[in-house]
Amino acid sequence: MSGHYWWCLLKVDAFQKILVAVDDSKISNKAFQYACLLARNSRMPLQIVHVVEEFGNVGYSISKELEMTGKEILQKYQARAKSLGLTSVKTIQARGNPSEEILKIADRENVDTIIVGSRGRYSSKDILLGSTSYKLVHYSKCTAIIVK
Repeated sequence: MSGHYWWCLLKVDAFQKILVAVDDSKISNKAFQYACLLARNSRMPLQIVHVVEEFGNVGYSISKELEMTGKEILQKYQARAKSLGLTSVKTIQARGNPSEEILKIADRENVDTIIVGSRGRYSSKDILLGSTSYKLVHYSKCTAIIVK
């Protein structure tokens, strides 16, 4: 199948609530575009999630800076989603292990589709699938779409 029109073949009512995880990486931006397209065409709510990963013993000021950066990232993506015509957009920021937090949020929010990039912001380009996307595919109770 060629192009970006694979979504035409999906049953529209198959999706009730879509979650996209973002980290402001290039691949995350592609995943966000797919999620917006799918949410807009199926007229479903979109939840944009950003997880502030905790790295051992970082100081309070660094932790607060990461949190503020995360909020800015979410605001930027929310504005982009609305500019693309989405009317129901919710943002959620969490702290901790990205895959664990995304799975918790998906369960809590009754999400039936998770969309993520194949690698995160800090993953090696030599790795085909990042650890977060790998865990989401294997442990998610709902559909997980990985965007390359």
